Amino acid sequence: MTDVNEILRLVQEHLSQAEIDSPQAEAATIVAHVLGISRGRLGVLQALGARLEAGDVAKITELATARATRTPLQYLIGTTGFYGLDLKVAPGVFIPRVETEVLVETTVQHFATHPGPLKILDLCTGSGAIAAAVADQMRQRNIPVEVWAVDISPEATELARTNTAQHKVTVLCADATDHRNVIAAAPKLSSLRGTFDAVVSNPPYIPTTTPVTQHEAEYDPHRALYGGSADGTAIPLRIAHQAAEWLAPGGLFMMEHDHTHATQLVAALVASSVWDQVQTVKDLTGADRFVAAIRTSSAKPSPNSSSTLAQ
Repeated sequence: MTDVNEILRLVQEHLSQAEIDSPQAEAATIVAHVLGISRGRLGVLQALGARLEAGDVAKITELATARATRTPLQYLIGTTGFYGLDLKVAPGVFIPRVETEVLVETTVQHFATHPGPLKILDLCTGSGAIAAAVADQMRQRNIPVEVWAVDISPEATELARTNTAQHKVTVLCADATDHRNVIAAAPKLSSLRGTFDAVVSNPPYIPTTTPVTQHEAEYDPHRALYGGSADGTAIPLRIAHQAAEWLAPGGLFMMEHDHTHATQLVAALVASSVWDQVQTVKDLTGADRFVAAIRTSSAKPSPNSSSTLAQ
């Protein structure tokens, strides 16, 4: 049998040679996953110098070898952490990133003193991470909330339903850039246009002319990455327009975007008559990563609105 500290050292060394960014942390995650224990319990086993069964060592070695090929760790262990939640992940669905937690935090803080009930809409939900986290945080604060989430991908929708089931989120498979398509998926929403307290989104936004350099991102579906135009703003601008259709006056809109988009998106929202208090919010690294705005009362949702931002 192999000592747990020895297998951790070997896995860390293997991942380091493969130029994995956080080899020590990922080695611990792999070992804890195979043993079915928490990272805290793994620390206890390390202190005790516990010895591992051959079968566990073989499974750990298999996962470490796969990770060294840059297969995302989240796919290998089937889960990822996001804002205190353990979410399932699956090939073909965008893996939630830690920087998106700022969107959740900002939204939660915005409504910190709100008595509820709230209606919140998550457009381009992917795995359902934002919807699940927002619903969880609101209920922890005893703020009644109804959360809806929309994604065009059947694979993402299925996964989002799994991840949000305990949080009572309604997940729809529809085109988030077209409110008519969303309403076709859930006719009840027809009467809810112009009534939502918040619309949040992490849409595809990478410029189509920008190659993805992160090895792990190559496993994400291209539909979830690229923003529909050379500069990557086509889909974000459509989402901003749809947000205006769904929000009540005074409602919050917050959307993640490429770090190169801040000036352009802020200018587009400021130029529109439907947004006030438009601002850029930075991510944990200090990059311009989100746009936030408040819906004004100057215009109401129109039955036959176009798919452009200008109104």
